[in-house]
Amino acid sequence: KGKKHQNVRVIFPMYATWFQMYAEAKKGIKSLKDLEGKSVGVGPTGGTPATYWPKILEAAGVKAGRIVNASSADLNSQLKDGMLDANSQSVGLPWVTVTEVETTHDIRLIPIDKATADKFIEKNPLFAEDTIPKGYYKSNKDYDVNTITIWNYMTVHKDAPDDFVYEVVKKTFENLNILIAAHGSAKEIKAEKILTSPIPLHPGAVKYYREIGIKIPDKLIAK
Repeated sequence: KGKKHQNVRVIFPMYATWFQMYAEAKKGIKSLKDLEGKSVGVGPTGGTPATYWPKILEAAGVKAGRIVNASSADLNSQLKDGMLDANSQSVGLPWVTVTEVETTHDIRLIPIDKATADKFIEKNPLFAEDTIPKGYYKSNKDYDVNTITIWNYMTVHKDAPDDFVYEVVKKTFENLNILIAAHGSAKEIKAEKILTSPIPLHPGAVKYYREIGIKIPDKLIAK
């Protein structure tokens, strides 16, 4: 605790953890502001969603009537039974709870508006703003869903040889089809997402991204 890890360097983005929330459409909840005084499920106590969703609501200036801690399955059951107004998680795409509930219920995904995202990220700089594209789920076929993500990255020791790291990054992007065939989450490996990194990049990785036309900001250049 409190120890700084100065020897880590990022080489490519892997996949994101997406902050997702939904409510039954009949509730009329279309924004975070509509959650004022409502009951909101945030996953099990001590988990990532239980830690950060209340802070996101705070950034939105929203005071929920009740924050409920339980498993996603339990919270989903409570929502379907009318005991919960909204359910949330931080999880990869797709969130299976959403794909399950939208087969039997008319739901709406609730976005995190840009002003709220900016305010939250200012205090929590490891996070980034992103969008669940229109049509990703059955329930958002007509609208994009602005939200917050926290990315997972492939890292190496800062002293790893530049040429080796360059080849690892280059071969990764040249063979994404193989990775995607092995695991669907590899679809999220996109070179431009390297700019979401809160950690400096390895010089070998910087060389590759510059070669493909990505401008690396000074904050990601290791000193």
